[in-house]
Amino acid sequence: MLGQFKPPCWAEQVIVEGDAAYGAKANIQLVQKLDKADASRDWNFVFAIPKTWKTAEDKSVKDLVTHLPRHYYKRTWSPRLSERLYRKTYWVYAKCLCLRDIGDVTLVLSKTGRNVSPGNPKLLVTNLPDVTARQVVWLYPFRWSIELINRNLKSDLGLGQHQVRGDLERHEKSFGMAVLAYLFVLRLCHHKIVPGKPWSLSELQHSLRLEVITNQVKHKVTVQLGQKQKAA
Repeated sequence: MLGQFKPPCWAEQVIVEGDAAYGAKANIQLVQKLDKADASRDWNFVFAIPKTWKTAEDKSVKDLVTHLPRHYYKRTWSPRLSERLYRKTYWVYAKCLCLRDIGDVTLVLSKTGRNVSPGNPKLLVTNLPDVTARQVVWLYPFRWSIELINRNLKSDLGLGQHQVRGDLERHEKSFGMAVLAYLFVLRLCHHKIVPGKPWSLSELQHSLRLEVITNQVKHKVTVQLGQKQKAA
């Protein structure tokens, strides 16, 4: 999908984000190739990586994570992404190093508390120039909105449950049906989305079902009353 992505002409920078499941070396190398091939904009990445990766000196990143003294972590906070979310506090440590098969990156270790076990920090790597640890942990949660849409499409709208064959066009239509259903629910229930207040697709679906059932009952009662009046 990244290879087929065409950024808009006005975009001067593209930042590709992904969690550890997508933080493969092949994906990062693809971003680097796109950056070299595209002279009109910068291609950067912010990926979570596993601890098994090694540096160019054949040293495991896990050693740094495990043996880094606690006092090296500095407290910082990330601005909230919406009005209903409080800003989050993190303990972070940043270091420039050279990863095997990747090259020079900034590695950020992030955890939610200073006394959290040294084996549980989030490992983030980026090739953004002159970036701080706070900026990296602020950029990484932006991928969460995409995760929520994927979860809604799968759990509430049946994405992946349609009986389709291996034809690519059929899979695209299956995905399109789920997206159209998502937009359809938003269009009919947009008045129930109040700015600054939480909402979910499942709540909108439940509200839409109740509204449809209520309207059907009202219509049926109206028809029956009209038939009785004519008979009388």
